[in-house]
Amino acid sequence: MSLIGRSVKRLEARPLLSGSGRFAADVTVPDMLYMRVVRSPIAFGRLTGLWIAEALAHPGTVAVWTAEDVADIPPIGFRMTPVPGLEPYRQPVLADGHVRYVGEPVAAVFAAEPYTAEDIAELVVPTIEPLTPCLDPVASPREFAPGRNTEAAVITKAYGDLDAAFAGAHAVVALELTVGRHSGVPLETRGAIAVLEAASGILRMYGAAKVPHYNRQALAAMLGLPIDRIHLHEGHVGGGFGIRGELYPEDVLPARRRCGSDGRSSGSRTVTSIWWRRNSREARSIGCARRSTSTASFWASTTSSGSTREAISGPTGSRSSTSPAQCCLALT
Repeated sequence: MSLIGRSVKRLEARPLLSGSGRFAADVTVPDMLYMRVVRSPIAFGRLTGLWIAEALAHPGTVAVWTAEDVADIPPIGFRMTPVPGLEPYRQPVLADGHVRYVGEPVAAVFAAEPYTAEDIAELVVPTIEPLTPCLDPVASPREFAPGRNTEAAVITKAYGDLDAAFAGAHAVVALELTVGRHSGVPLETRGAIAVLEAASGILRMYGAAKVPHYNRQALAAMLGLPIDRIHLHEGHVGGGFGIRGELYPEDVLPARRRCGSDGRSSGSRTVTSIWWRRNSREARSIGCARRSTSTASFWASTTSSGSTREAISGPTGSRSSTSPAQCCLALT
């Protein structure tokens, strides 16, 4: 309580204001490889092919990955409050079959120089048949995949006799609200550097932000490694909020390149994934799968109990990874 009403010095301010902050792009080790992600320019479509022949023929290419190359990696799991039935809606590390948002990763290229990786990525050409996206959160469900529709889950929770409360109310006030499509847009870009220590076998990931403990567990599970074989190092960030806390394909791919599916090294070099060139803030935003409109309807009774009833349609965007609050749900 002694801090209330007092001016407290910010411990993190000095390195940031003096220009000595340590971000992902400041981490360097010898013989680094650089990864560049190829993204979908289409919001929703059928991925019918990927032309990678020219990229593979480039003299600077170390590797080009498509969904087939990472088929052993499971989709990204749920960070908070998993809901039974949402598993088929998780995001794969690289798109396979369909793309579901502008910016979804469809391929990854690796090179010894960052600008070479940029050039190689531009040689990868996805063939995508555009499909009409569903943008209305209260529209009738459509097909998501064979046997599954776009209404990922409907969750009902209740307390008390709401029907009786509303039936005996003097009046009922109804209100419908819509929150427009939005996404968090951090000032800085994101990055991930994977370093495998030859002596200890420990995989060190630099560039973590906000939830390193969960992401460590998730990476270990996805790569089939003991959790003590992965250490995440969190550096300076420009803020901790919303989309910073998710695990993204760009976090998994460098680790997968550095360690094979059996946990052994798949190369002698470190892998770095740094978004640092043009449209950097745009790249940070389009890397997020959860950009969507939410609609909420509220009903309040004027009884002494003040009973309320809500129906919330809160779509996950294109993929589900966080909580049922982002699903299509009905709360009463």
